[in-house]
Amino acid sequence: MDIAIIPAYNPDEKLLELVRNLRESGLETIIVVNDGSEHGTIHIFDQLKKYVTLLNHEINRGKGAAIKTALAYIEKNPGEIDGIVLLDADGQHRTEDALRLLKELQRNQDSLVLGVRQFKGNIPFRSLFGNTVTKFVFRMISGKWVSDTQTGLRAFSKAMVPKLIAIKGERYEYEMNVLLSCAKSDIRIAQVPITTIYHDEKNTCSHFRTIRDSVRIYGNILAFSGTSFLSFLLDYILFFILVQIFMSWFLKSDAVVLGNIAARLISGAFNYYLNSTFIFKEENNRFKSMISYAMLAGFILFLNTAILYILYDYLGLNRAIAKLITELLLFIISFTVQKFIIFNKGLKRRSHLKGGNNL
Repeated sequence: MDIAIIPAYNPDEKLLELVRNLRESGLETIIVVNDGSEHGTIHIFDQLKKYVTLLNHEINRGKGAAIKTALAYIEKNPGEIDGIVLLDADGQHRTEDALRLLKELQRNQDSLVLGVRQFKGNIPFRSLFGNTVTKFVFRMISGKWVSDTQTGLRAFSKAMVPKLIAIKGERYEYEMNVLLSCAKSDIRIAQVPITTIYHDEKNTCSHFRTIRDSVRIYGNILAFSGTSFLSFLLDYILFFILVQIFMSWFLKSDAVVLGNIAARLISGAFNYYLNSTFIFKEENNRFKSMISYAMLAGFILFLNTAILYILYDYLGLNRAIAKLITELLLFIISFTVQKFIIFNKGLKRRSHLKGGNNL
């Protein structure tokens, strides 16, 4: 038996059509979660009652919470389940594609199967831009390439249900957290091309809140960016103060190099404290991570100084501009190494102790 889950917030007749198509295709076990929809849409759910298992939220809690509610229902009502497929309620997913995902899942039971859109032709700018940015952010954070990180069409086995329930996130960030958790746990992410359907040029059917939900999705890298920016400000200010002091004793070009090294040492210690305490939350082997961080800082310092020296001394750029360009070039290197090498073991250890589910 396969199960379809459809989280729904203020749906229209497209949800009725989707349920009808799923039932006609043979996928008759359907769970619809009314995520605190407005009273004006209640008639839609009333028409569905006799065809689906209808679960209700008193207030709007978010797509992630709605998915978890359905998963918790499945966990409490065990049965012979071959596969589970998630679909959006806005009519953007075809029944044929949902069935193709379930068929792929039969061949890869241990995988998370994604229905990935092709993004060709007349695609709403918001959707195209959002997915382009998100897939590159996901690549940088996870080290894995997924062509459509924002797809809501996904299939997985019943064995994954406890893991998916435990993953953090209540709204749209939940879907990104699922991908990150799978990537970190080395769960294969299979990708099946699907038809791209948008009902208008601005994709107004979507309840995605551009600013608020983007902040939730990009939270990890935004937090890292914040600590990096604070460290950058400290480094930048100290750089000019120390260069001015060193110029009293050394040549101008030497003063720039020495000022950069001294500023980097101080700001590096500050950055390690912020990242190890608040971002990656290293609780064990802090001494080991400190040594690894120091090695990274030394390598970054070498690159930082070399690039700065070339830009300032040989290319003749203004030292403020040279410093800014140098910091931007090294940001991605620093994040990637810290995420996957220095603090990665600590993350995996905590994930294992908590059941391998938390990000």
